[in-house]
Amino acid sequence: MTRRFINQDNASNKFWNITIKGKTQTITFGKVGTKGRELIKEFETEKECAAETVKLIGQKTRSGYFELQEDGIIPDKTELSEDEAGELFFWESIKKSNKYRNANWEEYDADEHIENLTELLSKSGKQRLIQFEKKMQEKLNELYTAEVAELSIILEGEFKNENGIISFDNYLSDDGFIYFRCWLLLKGKEFFEGLKTDINTVLTTDIDFTIGDCWAEGLLYAADEAYSVNHENEDESEIRDAVADLFPNVVHYDSVEREMNRDTKPGALLQEVYPKLVEDIISIRSKA
Repeated sequence: MTRRFINQDNASNKFWNITIKGKTQTITFGKVGTKGRELIKEFETEKECAAETVKLIGQKTRSGYFELQEDGIIPDKTELSEDEAGELFFWESIKKSNKYRNANWEEYDADEHIENLTELLSKSGKQRLIQFEKKMQEKLNELYTAEVAELSIILEGEFKNENGIISFDNYLSDDGFIYFRCWLLLKGKEFFEGLKTDINTVLTTDIDFTIGDCWAEGLLYAADEAYSVNHENEDESEIRDAVADLFPNVVHYDSVEREMNRDTKPGALLQEVYPKLVEDIISIRSKA
C-alpha cells in the first residue's frame, strides 16, 4: 500500500509518500520534481508498522499536506505574488528569530528577539528588507484600532479598584501605542490574526507574557539596522525611505492622517465590555 501527499502552502512545494509492505515502512520525500530521499524502517510486527504509519500520516495532514488520489497528478505550483511573498517573509522572519517559540514563554525577551531578527534579516538583500519594512508598516496600521488601544490600556494603563469596580485611566501616548503594537507583532501571525478578530483571544494564547512590559520599539528599526550590517546607511533610514518612495499609498505608522474605527471606551466601561479580560489581567497585575 502506498499513499501520496503534497504540500503546496505558501512557499512549499514538497511531496511525501509512504509505503508499507508487511513489517516494512518506506518513506520518500523531497521537493516536487526531484527524486527526493528515501527512508526505510523495519518494525517488529505488521500491527506496529501500520499504527506508526497512521500516526505519521496524521502529523503530515495537520502540518499542511493533502493526499493525492491513487493516480492523481501533482498540480502545478501557483507562484506567489510579490505581496504574498513579502507577507510570508515577514511572518517567517518573526517566527524563525524567536528562539522561545517552542518553549515556555515566561522567559521571553523582546529585545533579544529583535536582536535575533536583525541578525537574520542582515542575511537578506535590500529588496527583501524593503518587503519586510512595508509589511511591518501595514501590520502596524491594521492594529491601529480602538479595540487594540483598549487592550493596551487594560494591560498597561493606570487603574483604580474600588469595591470591585475597575476604572482605567484612558491616557495612551502615541509613541507608546506604536511600541505596544510592535510587541504584538512579535508574537507571530496566529496571535496577530486572533487579536484582530477579538482581543479576548489574548487569554487563550499559550504565551505567558510579562504584564507591563509590552513594548518593542526596536522592531521599528530592525530592517534598517540589518541593512547597515553590510551596507553604508548614513541616515539609518535607507529601507524606510525606499518604502516611502516605492509605496506612497502605505500610510506610515506615525502618520497624523489616520483615524481609529471609533473612540475608545472610557474608565469603568472597559470592565463592562471586557469583563473576563479585565478580571484576569487585573488579577495578574495586582499580584505583580
